[in-house]
Amino acid sequence: MAHIGGAFDERIALTITQESGGGGATSWRVSHDIEGQDAVEDVDDTSYDWWADQMQQFSGDNVYKMPVDQHELMALVAPRALLETGNTEYYLLSNGSNYVAARATQKIYRTLGIGDRFGFYIDGNHGHCATLPAENAPIQAYVDRFLLGQSDTNTDVEVYPNPADTTDYGYPIVVADGGYAYYFPKLDYSRGTAWWGSNDPQFPDNWNTGGTLQASLSNQPTFHPDNTPGLLSQGGWGESGLAVNPGDTLQAGYQFLLGGHHPAATVSLVGGANTDITVDVSCHYGTSYSLTIPLAPQSYTIPTDADSWMPSSTPSSRVFQGTASAPSGESPCVGGHVTNAYFTSMGGPTASAGHGNPGGPGFLTSDVTDPLLVRFQVVDSTSGRGTGFGPPVAIQWHPLRSANTVNQNPIAAP
Repeated sequence: MAHIGGAFDERIALTITQESGGGGATSWRVSHDIEGQDAVEDVDDTSYDWWADQMQQFSGDNVYKMPVDQHELMALVAPRALLETGNTEYYLLSNGSNYVAARATQKIYRTLGIGDRFGFYIDGNHGHCATLPAENAPIQAYVDRFLLGQSDTNTDVEVYPNPADTTDYGYPIVVADGGYAYYFPKLDYSRGTAWWGSNDPQFPDNWNTGGTLQASLSNQPTFHPDNTPGLLSQGGWGESGLAVNPGDTLQAGYQFLLGGHHPAATVSLVGGANTDITVDVSCHYGTSYSLTIPLAPQSYTIPTDADSWMPSSTPSSRVFQGTASAPSGESPCVGGHVTNAYFTSMGGPTASAGHGNPGGPGFLTSDVTDPLLVRFQVVDSTSGRGTGFGPPVAIQWHPLRSANTVNQNPIAAP
């Protein structure tokens, strides 16, 4: 409510929101993406005493269809001043999402040439809505400048947990069930904003760190598996892309390649509740739906120095690890076609399993030295048509920090 008051009341010169959680400084999309289901306040788990019931249509995977997100609410405060905080002691507050949304808001303020009028301060090791002594100075600076008119104060504030910083900001975040913590210095906060200014709202890949994956297909021509040249249309997605009729069977398959001169290795997809390929289907008359193709856990053995895609690199013997059927109920999708597809693998099952569970890597490998490339495709086996493979995504092996500082880049599920 402080954010909303600051956004819509022009009389407010300074807005300070403390540990606002869901609906405040956290992005609904990002909370769904990287947090454990039922572990933070997201669209599924917020109190609808606070929000209009219409928002519930964006629960689950539909959160990506929400027309706005919280960085835009924060940006509505501009050109007036805004300082927001987080608290890593409370996982419910979705501090990683807070950080990503704060960076997006910071980019807006800086684009407007007023970057020193927005700040964020995400620390920990204190009670809810309390502060550490280190936080007093930036709060006082905002009050001095924007309420008392002292123009010589420094209000360029961007504090987040960083083990390289000797100040105790509450690193690491410890998940109650022992899942790994965020590694803020390597969290790819620009993933959702890199396209700004391009008129091409596509999310780049390599989201998160340490074996997690979120890859996307975009502008892929359709093909027929039995046609070696491969291409039926160069039109990409849309009406000339992959058609999906009610009751069709969709298959999804992924491949991987271990680059470099490498030893024999084992690569495993953790699978389970947090690993799937989601296909967005657009219908005539303006309706749409998302179809989820689950992927089960699976392990593969890669011989020494093998330099071909696994488990199969030939068009005649494609491997599909997941299958789902397009709905054909009372209101089938007429004239359906795929608009995008996403491959998400965000970690193994834990007590707070969810689409964006922070429980560990989605891919495990015994060789974390050489790059692991992953790509995927979707095929309508009923019509025989499908997408091409998307561009390969390099799995990032940045350090993970568990609650007890072990299991960094593990080669087996915790």
